[in-house]
Amino acid sequence: ALGAHPNITGLGEIYAVLNNRDHTNLFENSTCSCGKKGAECPFWKQVREIAESNKSVEIKYLQTLSVFYETFGEETILIDSSKNSYSYLKKLAAEYDLQIVYLTRDFRSWSYSRFIANKKPIFLQMIRWYLENKKLLSVLKKYNLNYLSIGYEELALFPELTLGKISDYAGISFSEKMLMPNNTKSHIITGNIARVDSLKKAGFFYDPKWLLSFRMNWISWLFSFFHKMNNTLVY
Repeated sequence: ALGAHPNITGLGEIYAVLNNRDHTNLFENSTCSCGKKGAECPFWKQVREIAESNKSVEIKYLQTLSVFYETFGEETILIDSSKNSYSYLKKLAAEYDLQIVYLTRDFRSWSYSRFIANKKPIFLQMIRWYLENKKLLSVLKKYNLNYLSIGYEELALFPELTLGKISDYAGISFSEKMLMPNNTKSHIITGNIARVDSLKKAGFFYDPKWLLSFRMNWISWLFSFFHKMNNTLVY
């Protein structure tokens, strides 16, 4: 969605590309959101040699940034949608104008989705949600990094309002093009499954199945202390 903004281009989960153990498979078989294989993508084919080098992720990241600005221009804003608080964030914050959006999904919705995917007990999924968010937030605090907290539910159900909030935070003008994610100019070869699904990119959709799960709604109240974090981060 952000990549549909005229001044923004996303690269997906950059860390996952640079730190991948099988770059041949990634670049040859993964389809970029631009429609081409990674090895043929006009951006990633320039970065492949960088990604396959034995240098640290921090160095490879800075080299990738150089290619990005040479390709798209110094005024273009880069979106990195990596899902973790990696150490390179501290270096980026020191050298660039870094804006962090901390996106959190309702712990009941997230846990139910994980339960359907891996069949592990729902209560273990809830504990994982809580501990992972505590860890991420502690690292951001340790690095003294500011961030905007956004709820996945509010983004999915009220995209215009939420994207407007993100735009204000990032200091950019809101563009209605962001409401049509299929307009994205991003080059994503790993991370978002919607990158190659025209239906998923057509707009914003929310799957409410967890609301119909008696087990989910009953168990969630046994972890009522999670609701405080849930309300702070998501709503």
